[in-house]
Amino acid sequence: MNKIIMYMFCFTVYTIVFLFWGKNGFKKTNNARDFCVAGNSLGLFTGVCTFTATWFSAVSMQSVTGSVYAYGYSTILYSVVGWLLGASCLVFVANRIKRHDIITIPEYFKIRYNSKGFQAFTGLIIVICYILYIIIQIKGFGIVVSTLLDIDYTIAILLIYLFVVYTSFGGLFSVSKTDSLNFIILAAGIFFAAVFIVSDVGGITLMHEKAAAIMSKVSPKYSITQGALLDPSANNLFSPMMIITTGLAWGLGTASNPQYIIRITSTKNRKTGIQMVCLSAIVLGILYVGLMFIGIGSRVLVPEISQISSVDEALPFIINSKMALNLSGLVFISIIAAAISTANSELLILASSFSYDIYINLFNKEISDEKFLGISRVTIFIAGTISLLLSVNPPDILLIYGSYIWSIFAVSFLFPLYGGLYWKKATKRGAVMSAIGGILTICVFYLLDISGVYNMMLHPVFPGLIVSFIIFYSVSKLTYKETGDVS
Repeated sequence: MNKIIMYMFCFTVYTIVFLFWGKNGFKKTNNARDFCVAGNSLGLFTGVCTFTATWFSAVSMQSVTGSVYAYGYSTILYSVVGWLLGASCLVFVANRIKRHDIITIPEYFKIRYNSKGFQAFTGLIIVICYILYIIIQIKGFGIVVSTLLDIDYTIAILLIYLFVVYTSFGGLFSVSKTDSLNFIILAAGIFFAAVFIVSDVGGITLMHEKAAAIMSKVSPKYSITQGALLDPSANNLFSPMMIITTGLAWGLGTASNPQYIIRITSTKNRKTGIQMVCLSAIVLGILYVGLMFIGIGSRVLVPEISQISSVDEALPFIINSKMALNLSGLVFISIIAAAISTANSELLILASSFSYDIYINLFNKEISDEKFLGISRVTIFIAGTISLLLSVNPPDILLIYGSYIWSIFAVSFLFPLYGGLYWKKATKRGAVMSAIGGILTICVFYLLDISGVYNMMLHPVFPGLIVSFIIFYSVSKLTYKETGDVS
């Protein structure tokens, strides 16, 4: 059978099943709580599936695998290690966030700091950051679909737009339902692809022996020295400070990211929330081991790919050129599932923040459930369209681009969230000023770096976190003494 026909068949079957699975969410969604947090009803199995599928995006499937292919295991240190450390921090959120009856994370800030302005400000951060981050999912989907179905990239990205808008309209009931399907598909795709590639190169030991001897260029754009694939710094290609600080951006951005925390608030009780985070972290660790083997093993099988212009294109090339026909169809759909399951979650949270944290909070507190759902769905359509248009000329390497967006969450949400949950002296002024100070610091250091004025060799999140923490602690201490409360 022709490969394109096989991919089309797999895509068609996936589309039919996906649409069927997602339709029930529309029937269950009647109000804001249903739309945003599925009525706080998620059980452990559904929770683990939606948490993991939301986590496992195009960055994981394509950019991590492609970067491991190009640069080796150093990639894991500044991405996966940070992510899993961030997941461990979420246990502390799960331990306390369920004490508050909230449907968005900015609503917690309003309750804790008695500030409608801070709720709206953090809601706006969510809207902007997720519009920019959804570009990653659209690009990842567009690359694999345009490559394997041999269609134009612009046409390909229209398809994911339709998928994510459809499921987001149904709220978290619909998103979590399709996430269960997407999780099963992506887990199966990673497992069978890893087994196939490791077997093809002769086993794990031989794979690493051969990888250690590779010193060829991936393409004219990407090159390494012999042994770099297995070296923690890729033979000094990446500085230890850059690895550590980029890992901080991803890790602490994960620890404070609304798309994961809202899954905790959506569970039926605190125990389920904690169990969901712990089990998901274990599952994610296993899946990332599979991606590591796929990346290193693919480099052994195909030491050079002159046709690619970005590491994000490496996995689609390997799927098409090296994998057996049936397996390549499954892995093709697993990449699509990863992109869709993250994009629709982010669109949902984005719409929730605009409708609930900005519109209702500031302008019209008394609106009907029907109007809330209507505003949220219009927001999904508009925000999805903006992300789609920005994806026509997407950023180069998704793994680096995504770390900058996650760093905004790290400096603006981390200390107000964890400090609010665990430190009674945290104040509104400390939270607001730390968020603003952290964001401004990141912007300044980022502009200095890209302008060439000062080559920092570290991620801008590092100075941003320092400034954010100092402001949060010192201003909270000062204003708590003055007022005796958190206002």
